[in-house]
Amino acid sequence: MLKEDLAALRRVPAKGAAWTVVSAEGAHHRIYAATGPWLGLARSRRDGTASPADRARWDTWISVLTPPEHLVPKSHADMCVLAGTARDMLRTLRQTLPPCPSVGSVTAEIERQIQNGTLAPGTAIRPAAVATSLRVPGEHVDLALADLAASGLVEAGADGRTVVTSASPGARRRAGGCGRQQGGFAGETRVSAA
Repeated sequence: MLKEDLAALRRVPAKGAAWTVVSAEGAHHRIYAATGPWLGLARSRRDGTASPADRARWDTWISVLTPPEHLVPKSHADMCVLAGTARDMLRTLRQTLPPCPSVGSVTAEIERQIQNGTLAPGTAIRPAAVATSLRVPGEHVDLALADLAASGLVEAGADGRTVVTSASPGARRRAGGCGRQQGGFAGETRVSAA
């Protein structure tokens, strides 16, 4: 059923000659009909995550895709954005059906590798390598890295790369302070300083 609802959203909003109140109402109805049955699962995903970034993403989708009491006709562009948001939520639900690890478990695995010294301070983390290794959607890795950045374990640079900034004291001693480190999800070897 999820696959069919996702397919139904491909036709929303329909391109046509004129964007009328009737066509706007029809697009609203199709979007809410496709996403309504899934809002309960979206709420359970939100409530079941330990990741603040993942929780914020679910909160946004749930808020935007909960039908308002009174429909206000929107422009064609607004309906395109709403349909895109609906597709994003349904795709994520489809990708995260069990046995997909949660964002929290991805965060915990990266943090474990930082703490045990596999990912030493100064090491760049490649999100694609993490996603492949853990067999999770890339968006899970992005959210996990956002959580780790908020806790100060990694830092996202202006160039888009994420670098380990700190580790537990035990991990720093095992890494030997300064030196060349590589392993885990590292994208390259970087010189790290204690």
